[in-house]
Formats: sequence, C-alpha cells, structure tokens
Amino acid sequence: MVIMALDHTRDFWTSTQFDPLDLSQSSVALFLTRWITHICAPGFIFLTGLSAYFHGKKLNSKQELARFLMVRGMVLILLELTLINLSWQFDYNFAFVQVIWALGVSMILLAGLIYLPKKLTIASCLALIGLHGYINDDYIRQLLGNYEWIWILAHVRSGFKLFEFDTGIFAAYNIIPLFALMYLGYASGSLYEVETKQRVRLLLIAATGLATLFVGSRILSFGDPSPWNSDGSILSLINTSKYPMSFSYIVMTMSIVLLTMALVENRKNRMLDVFLMYGQASLFFYLLHVPIINLSAHLWTYMEFGVAINFFNGSKVWPEGYEPNLMRTYLYWIALIAILYYPCKKYLQKKKESDSAIYSYL
Repeated sequence: MVIMALDHTRDFWTSTQFDPLDLSQSSVALFLTRWITHICAPGFIFLTGLSAYFHGKKLNSKQELARFLMVRGMVLILLELTLINLSWQFDYNFAFVQVIWALGVSMILLAGLIYLPKKLTIASCLALIGLHGYINDDYIRQLLGNYEWIWILAHVRSGFKLFEFDTGIFAAYNIIPLFALMYLGYASGSLYEVETKQRVRLLLIAATGLATLFVGSRILSFGDPSPWNSDGSILSLINTSKYPMSFSYIVMTMSIVLLTMALVENRKNRMLDVFLMYGQASLFFYLLHVPIINLSAHLWTYMEFGVAINFFNGSKVWPEGYEPNLMRTYLYWIALIAILYYPCKKYLQKKKESDSAIYSYL
C-alpha cells in the first residue's frame, strides 16, 4: 500500500509528457520509481486469494466463503465505479476500471473456482498466465462484434462507449490473467499449514525459481510483447509489459513478492508493525489517499501557478512554468504516509471494537 501511494503521488506531483518506463526519455531514478511499484497490483491480487483461503478456514464452509467473495467483489466494483473514479477525476467524464475493479471481478470468479478440482484448476491458471499473451485479441473482438466490450474488459487495455450515454469506460486493468493469479494465491494457502521454517524455505525456493524463469523468459523472448535485446541494459531486461500483465511481468514481480513474504515471516519490529497497520486498513487507506493526493495537487498548483490543476487530465492542462520534479514527489509521499497514519490506526481500532459485519467487506 505504501509503495502504491508512491506511484499515485508521482502521477499528480511529477507528471511527465512521456511514459516513465520509456528508457529513451526517462532518467534512471524516474524509471525505478515507476518500476518498483509494479509489485503492487500482482501482490494485491495474489494476497487477496491467500486471504480468501484464511477466511474460508474461519468460516469452515465453501458456500459461506463463496457468498462472502461475491458480496465483497460487488462492493469493490461499486466503489471503483463511484467514489474511486470521482476521487481520481473530481468529475465523471469517463469511468476508469483499475485495480479495485480487477480485484472485485476476480473475487467473484474465485467464488466459483473454489468448487473446481484443485490440481486441474492450478494447471489451467498456470497455463493461462503463461500463454494469454498469445491470444489474438483482434480476432476475438471482431468475432464478438457489438459485444467486443466484453473482451476489452477481459483482456484489452482500451475504452468503449457505454450504450448511448455521453460517457464511456476505459479498461486500465484487465481480468485476464489476474483472476488466475488470485486463484493461485488461494491455492497457496496450504503453505500456511506447514511448519514455519519449511514454509520460509519453500517461499525462497519459489522466489528463486520465478526469478530464474523470468531471466530465461526474457532471454528466449517468451511471454512478453516487448522482447529484451541481449545488447540492452538491466533496465531493459526488467522493463516488462503491465497492460495486460505479461507472463514475464508476473514472474518478475511475484518473485519479489514471495521473497518479501519469506523475509518478513515471524519478524517483529516497529517498522513492520506500521506497515502491517497500513495493510490491515488497505481499502480504507486506498479510499483516502487518492482524493488527498488529487486535492493537495490542486492546492499546490493554485498557490504556485495561480490555477488549480488536475494532472489526471494530462499535459494539456499544465500551467505555464510547471516542471516535473521527482524530489517533490518523494517529499510529499513521505508526508502523505505520515498524514494517513492516525486515520488508519483509528479505523482499525474501530473495526476491532465493532461487531458489525460491514467492516469485513471494507
């Protein structure tokens, strides 16, 4: 959550006219600031599946777990289409469906997947993650005709008009292969039924295996639409495709996620406790941080340039004299995390003291 906030802060406080991952224009610092945040979305998806496993153990009923996943998924979709979109735009010109949407739809799909044979479903999800990049999106869109929007939401980063309304939907995050990654998180729950040392060893083995698989896939130009040139730099090696998440992107980021899980296992210190608090209040944190970043950027540009700017609308609205500044982003990011500490802490206290079932969905 904390690293995710860095990316969103950069969107509003160091907006650039080029993609920060464009190595022909970006600096190393800007590239790495964007790149490190790649671990966030796959981590959210995988750990949501793992959390569903734990919740299912508490409920001791697949039917109850499926019902919870369905309701929680619909809550997330509703929040994405309403409060979250308004937070990004302070308007509603277009509905952007992003990671919260992907989490919601994947949870609804997981509600059905938990009933399927485990080994077969794991194999199918692994195959989908490995091979989805070779699907012919154009052919499927042509095949669906007026219903191509279904495939856009599933696998194409694009927009479409919503019926006869003046607005539309832009699919920033697609469902394929994210729901498969969520199921693999769910299936990984069995790791937490073994002894701690063995689990840490297995996590380290898995992280090393994924890292090796990542390097191999890049050398062989497999699983990513942007192949690595062997004469290129390390930055070129790790510059994988996120939309939709390529095979190389997923194995790269998940190797870091699994390594982190192994390193923090059973460790206790003040810093980890703070990070844990943000993680336990993850949705509350998300709902607060976007409007705060957006509103504060409006106030900053008004005081600095005499006009309030929403950087979400692109460089066409930039005020005269604006220049990107990465240090400004890092300073504001640190301030943002500090500002959100006590609201998140109070929220968690309220959540633990309350018997309301509503908190389990938020």
